[in-house]
Amino acid sequence: MASSVPEIPGEFINDPSKLKEKVASLLGLNSYKFPGAQPVSFGAKQLKEIEEEDFFVAEKSDGVRCLALLSVNQRKEPEVYLFDRKNNFYIVRNFRFPIPGDPTFKKCLKNTIIDGEFVLDKEEDGTMQLRFLLFDCLCIEEKVLLTRGLMRRLGYLKSDVIKPHQEMIRKNPHLRKRLPFLVEFKEQQFTHHLDVVFNEIIPKLKHGNDGLIFTSVNAPYSMGTCDKMLKWKPLNENSVDFKVSLTFPGSNLPGVKDFTEKPRIDLLVWQGGNDYQFFAELGITDQEWRKQFGDKPKYMDGKIIECNYDPEIQQRLQLKSPWRFMRYRNDKSDGNHQSTVDNVIRSIRDAVTKEELIECMPRIKEACLKRKQELDDRQQTKKIRQD
Repeated sequence: MASSVPEIPGEFINDPSKLKEKVASLLGLNSYKFPGAQPVSFGAKQLKEIEEEDFFVAEKSDGVRCLALLSVNQRKEPEVYLFDRKNNFYIVRNFRFPIPGDPTFKKCLKNTIIDGEFVLDKEEDGTMQLRFLLFDCLCIEEKVLLTRGLMRRLGYLKSDVIKPHQEMIRKNPHLRKRLPFLVEFKEQQFTHHLDVVFNEIIPKLKHGNDGLIFTSVNAPYSMGTCDKMLKWKPLNENSVDFKVSLTFPGSNLPGVKDFTEKPRIDLLVWQGGNDYQFFAELGITDQEWRKQFGDKPKYMDGKIIECNYDPEIQQRLQLKSPWRFMRYRNDKSDGNHQSTVDNVIRSIRDAVTKEELIECMPRIKEACLKRKQELDDRQQTKKIRQD
């Protein structure tokens, strides 16, 4: 389903330098960098990998990735600092994440970093509800969890972060309407239950979806590009974030451009720093340009846009390029790096279809059960030797 991409809630922080230092210190970094793990694209190699190793799978939401630093100020008031890949920081005041086991819900978590994404759900009555879907925990009460496996990290996330918060709301239902967003756990399944994700979870979503995310059950949390986090998309949902350069047709008068006609729309790939290189033109008809962008023809110039790869539409509409406009990425200051684009292109060339994924499920389940049995046998042998 189509969806609106939400804005990160809260008050924008003009100078987040102290917060960056705080995040870096909690995670043991020499200097701040956005710590969120970034997935690699899914191909045939990864199809073998999810058979040889246990992975969780979740639907890939059409939302905004965001980490949160949970804190308490000097007046003992809770504060949630939300931060994104553009290194923008926002503060949400008096949003409570109570500590576990406190029936008063007065003491709140601090020095805690959680990972998730904001989605905008369309409810049955037509209203829109902002939700923060949580799927990982990097640090809790100064305890760094980066080296723990995902199963352990999710255990902390559910028992120490989400459960006390939801218990507070359950016992104080009037709070629900006052909250700027709701907090929920992002449901994940073992890979061999992929049919549940496709047939039960995705059809019931109230927000958009553009694929799947596979995450290794046992691997540590990897800040930055993570080859144990895999991003699968249907072929026409494979996308790249480009920077746009517009060249409008010139008129007979020097220095004057004709903004009534469709410009040449170049898609540029980020090389690092301020360097961009031409990749392709945007695939768009004259009619589409006038309808979607004609009222503000210069707005797209210099913007970051997400484009999907759709060779079928290219052929049907006889376009110059298979890359089609999806949306503006105002949450990003740069497009995807060349290395990321190379991975997407590799994934396109080495595409794994939904049918191929489902076909592999029995084999993946068999391999998973075999690993579990081998582990049980080793533990039983160890116990016998100790006895």
